[in-house]
Amino acid sequence: MKLETIYNELVEIMENDMNFAKALKLKEKLEEAIRKETCYKTTSKTRVNAIKRVASKLEVRPALAGYGICNDYKCVTDSYHAIMIKEDNMPLKLVTTEKELADKVGHENCINTVYPSFESFINFDKSNYDISSLDYDDIEQFYKLHKKNADKELYEIKGQFYNIKFIKNIIDVLGTDTTLYVPKNNDYRPLYVVNSKDEIGLVLPVRKF
Repeated sequence: MKLETIYNELVEIMENDMNFAKALKLKEKLEEAIRKETCYKTTSKTRVNAIKRVASKLEVRPALAGYGICNDYKCVTDSYHAIMIKEDNMPLKLVTTEKELADKVGHENCINTVYPSFESFINFDKSNYDISSLDYDDIEQFYKLHKKNADKELYEIKGQFYNIKFIKNIIDVLGTDTTLYVPKNNDYRPLYVVNSKDEIGLVLPVRKF
């Protein structure tokens, strides 16, 4: 039900029959719809900005940071989280070869072609993972609460801890129509997020002592 429809029904009830039980139910629906509308509205601009954040150059680990190409995927990483995308509306638009990529973003910003192996990330072994989903409302509220220290704040998912900023970057790119793959038995494997286009995001876990 659309926000406008719920709101109009609510106004009509308040002005006419004053059915408080019905009004309260509609009010709850309205609040839920507002949360869904405002939570992680991914636009072309937010996707591009998030991709640039993920691909920010990490000078101490240059082979693991920047841009790369693997099969049909355009890949970015900062060595702590990575995204493999198919969408062309990105900083890598029109780039189809490693040479074009280097010409576009600079040789120093291209991921080493040998490591990391994005092919292994793309074809990760799902038997090591449980399927789950992300609570986008909770993630949004947690990020807003800890925004000033997002670089250090850890968000718990199924007993593992992940940097909240990295999770937000991935959601900004992949959207909310996603499937979450959580490592079984609390293994220290990457957390995978896969959207309906088979675009992939991963976040490395952080051991919390």
